[in-house]
Amino acid sequence: MVTALVADDDAPIRNMIREILESRGVKVIEARDGLEAIAIFRKEDIDLLVTDFLMPRVDGMQVVRSVRMSGKKGKIPLVLMSAISKGHIIENQAEGPDYYVNKPFKSRKVAKLLEKILAGIDKKE
Repeated sequence: MVTALVADDDAPIRNMIREILESRGVKVIEARDGLEAIAIFRKEDIDLLVTDFLMPRVDGMQVVRSVRMSGKKGKIPLVLMSAISKGHIIENQAEGPDYYVNKPFKSRKVAKLLEKILAGIDKKE
């Protein structure tokens, strides 16, 4: 079973992403901020990370960088969501997310993206 970590300080967004993923058979672990997301990533076997950019304590780009530098779990798909334009927050593409979603977004658009990502994960297993 694929396990996804969803990090966002906005509970309705976390719930929407969780519902999309769970309806596709994905186990979802939620984090309310970046620090919690990093702690969960270090403990759990995560196959996909979906994170907000603006969060308390540690922002989403720091979460993405932490996952990229961990090396212990290989390269997992990383999705960064933000109302701030991509060019203003991603300095180094190699350290950045694989996918970027502008907020606000329609759940249908995110569902299509997550389906595409999950299809790629299924092929690897």
